[in-house]
Amino acid sequence: MPLPLPEVQVDGEPKALQSPTRKLVLLVIFCLAQFLDGVNNSSLLSALPALDNSMGMTSSQSTWVISAFQLTFASFLLISGRISDVYNPS
Repeated sequence: MPLPLPEVQVDGEPKALQSPTRKLVLLVIFCLAQFLDGVNNSSLLSALPALDNSMGMTSSQSTWVISAFQLTFASFLLISGRISDVYNPS
């Protein structure tokens, strides 16, 4: 017969006693952050031709702009993933 699992504690409270409002607020924050990340990526791609023309960049230089933007995006994605692990909404 399997042993019952101990009740998981999050922020010093049993998991069952966490506020549904807190879970909903965290979910909304995480979804909003994901939406803003997608908008930022899309805006870079649409603004890139104007940046090329105004700054006189070549196609290889604009590739570096995209790479730098994506590297920054990935770095913040790792940080936000860690934050969501610390403040677990479920």
